[in-house]
Amino acid sequence: MITLIGWLGNRIDSLSGDQLRALQASRTIFARSELHELLQTLCPLSTIVDFASPLSTTIHAIADHADACTVIASGDPNFFGLTKTLRRALPEQPLRVLPGPSAVATLAARLGRPWDDLSVVSLVGRDHHEALQRAGILLASRPNAAIALLIPPNTFLDPLIERLGDHPGTVSLTIATDLATDGETITKLTPAEALHWRSASPAVAFIEIGEPTMEMLMDYTTGEASIFREDQLATDGTNFTKLEVRLAAVARLNPDRLPIGAHVIEVGAGSGALGLTLLRLRPDIELTQLEPKHDRAVMARANAKTLGYRTTVSEQPVETISRNFDAALVGGGGLGALRHTLGLLGPTAPVVATYADLHRAGSAERLLGNVSLIQVAHGKTLGPDGTRLLPQTPIYLAWR
Repeated sequence: MITLIGWLGNRIDSLSGDQLRALQASRTIFARSELHELLQTLCPLSTIVDFASPLSTTIHAIADHADACTVIASGDPNFFGLTKTLRRALPEQPLRVLPGPSAVATLAARLGRPWDDLSVVSLVGRDHHEALQRAGILLASRPNAAIALLIPPNTFLDPLIERLGDHPGTVSLTIATDLATDGETITKLTPAEALHWRSASPAVAFIEIGEPTMEMLMDYTTGEASIFREDQLATDGTNFTKLEVRLAAVARLNPDRLPIGAHVIEVGAGSGALGLTLLRLRPDIELTQLEPKHDRAVMARANAKTLGYRTTVSEQPVETISRNFDAALVGGGGLGALRHTLGLLGPTAPVVATYADLHRAGSAERLLGNVSLIQVAHGKTLGPDGTRLLPQTPIYLAWR
């Protein structure tokens, strides 16, 4: 029998009777190092083992002592904790869970704040970059947003804080360390103060976005937010990707399958409308837009600002780029640009290219494997009872 105990802090009086009895009946106790001295006094006949990293090493040790073993997690192990991990790793072992209060609920209680509106992201036992990217997505998902962030010791939050630096809304942070111990601290920080912050102890942070500057953000409460119209953005009339082409191209990129924080390059961005459509669906993506023509690059920057997105617009040809990307949109530069773009991607990374010329589209199909014709006709009234369909310029879509 493996017993999993949730213990927030280090106070014995916060343990329940069932938890105390389980500890004293254990031959082996796995716990974080700061609890060892206390546990040795409380359970003198037990062997105390450090709950060490990597987690896989500890799980192997738990399996070797599973007959009378107790594992101590911080707070509620069912809440972004060990319960699921142990069940998956040791499916044949019976598991008893005796939870404690979570750090999120405890901090909310200290502040007298409801926490039913919080989204919770844990960095504990997870890839920190990916978890912080997810936190950024949640905070960008609506004008007023709040998250609780579970933070392991010695962890910097800089990537998330830097991302929030350009947010038009008010950003506030409340960070608690050593909850339920004599050294408990609860501190309110500005984003500038949170840069380079870290704690030697586990921490929990509440990060909240206040009322944003609405003219700098898309209005996520209206249907127009997801499919912006031609008249919402600047264009010279020749380089604005039509709605139907934008939707088809972005769909072929399979945005739901791109990794969190994916790096995407848009070659020949023009007014930037295609890449901005992708960002509407995945605001966590880091988008680099290449547009060598200065006037069009100025438009792309202005359009990103209008919609409240942060992009990198560079006035250089793709042949000068050497870094790697997770996906690509190619709207200009010819086949040479497409070939160079493919060299910036992995062999299976998604690529979508648009062409007005059938010959180029055919050559792109041989490089990518697929091509489609996007043809749309718009209605025009003829007399009192008639309608005529006016075809728009056909666009060929090549992709892999």
